[in-house]
Amino acid sequence: MTVAQEVGAFLAVCRTAALSTVGADGSPYAANVQFVADAGWRLWWLSSPGSRHSQDVAARPEVSACVYGHDDRAVQIHGVQMTGRADEVAMGSAEGAAALARYRAKLDDAVSAVSDFDAVLARMRLYRLTPGWVRWIDNRKGFGWKVELRPPGA
Repeated sequence: MTVAQEVGAFLAVCRTAALSTVGADGSPYAANVQFVADAGWRLWWLSSPGSRHSQDVAARPEVSACVYGHDDRAVQIHGVQMTGRADEVAMGSAEGAAALARYRAKLDDAVSAVSDFDAVLARMRLYRLTPGWVRWIDNRKGFGWKVELRPPGA
């Protein structure tokens, strides 16, 4: 498996990203979001337009994100760091509909836990992070092992 395939497979199974934004006043902020990824390693998530990170994205679309494997042993640390631009995508667009279908399939247990997901969805917006820079860290291959990659299609 190539490193790029490893990153794609990793993003396909992980569910939560730490999204870092900067507010209009210059203050940093981080929020956890449940996401799905596409073949270009773009991250897609649903959020309230009133949430701080959504307001930050509207004001300053430059963001970063970290997705990591959940193992507290230093030798096992592995994950993806990325920077890029975030934007809101219309849920009714072809891209938006495809992302929502992936979201429902991957996060079925979370969607099923909400009694009326469609009512909640009506209050949410769909966001996308398009990465321009990606780093894959994998201490399982050796302490401090990392590589920087271009996202597929970039």
